[in-house]
Amino acid sequence: MNDDIIMIHGQGYLDVIIVSLGKQMGVGSKRNTKYVITVILIVALFAVQFLFSRLGFLISQLFDYSSLDPDGLFAQVAVHHIIQMLCALALIFIIWKAKKIEGFKLCPRLDSIGLKDTLLFCLAITVYYLAVYIIGSFTNTISTYDYALNAVNVSGTLGFQLLLSGPSEEILFRSLPIAVLLSVLDPDSKKDRAIAVISAAALFGIAHINVFTFQVPWFQVCYAFVLGIFYGYTFIRSKSVIYPMIMHSMSNVISVGGCYLYMVLFK
Repeated sequence: MNDDIIMIHGQGYLDVIIVSLGKQMGVGSKRNTKYVITVILIVALFAVQFLFSRLGFLISQLFDYSSLDPDGLFAQVAVHHIIQMLCALALIFIIWKAKKIEGFKLCPRLDSIGLKDTLLFCLAITVYYLAVYIIGSFTNTISTYDYALNAVNVSGTLGFQLLLSGPSEEILFRSLPIAVLLSVLDPDSKKDRAIAVISAAALFGIAHINVFTFQVPWFQVCYAFVLGIFYGYTFIRSKSVIYPMIMHSMSNVISVGGCYLYMVLFK
């Protein structure tokens, strides 16, 4: 795709605004204009991601999960993630039909780089959490869950993390933004690929902020941003969103499952 952008409200309308804005700012060149477009796209992507997440939350509240999930741990958030994933897939389809962008990389493919990145990441995240629990055991700084570890709660929460957290969030926060940004930026440029990956990671980190209470869990935001960098580069290197999905899901499973194991052994 060239420097015309994904249109929402009319062919060519947004291009005129962007070029005009670029000239007013003294950056009328084609190269600098694409970065102005990129900034606007990042803001638009934030709005879209917030909208889809909010829509998923509102729809998930319409159902009663008490018989399936008495403690309210996984069923509603599972519906939320399914809705936001379907919204993201619908938008991807619309963009693909309208602009023929091929960079969403939704198809599974066997890739040695993707496999290597995924295995190394899972090993690294396992070592990280092992260190966290060992050190936390001596410093008494481990936070545990306050619900019963029965079959329903354990299978439901781990099942959600394994099957839905990675696919839903990687489609919305990796495949969609990186493909859209690289349709304007140069996918063959290391600098532009870095801008797309870092921007997507930043949006992923921001998604962990509660915009209604303005509470910022800084560790969680930074942690999500750093992981988003790894997921993004694997997405680029492997040419498939499947590997970031696996990395994301396994990170969550190792985190939650590790806490369960700690609770069983030491609590």
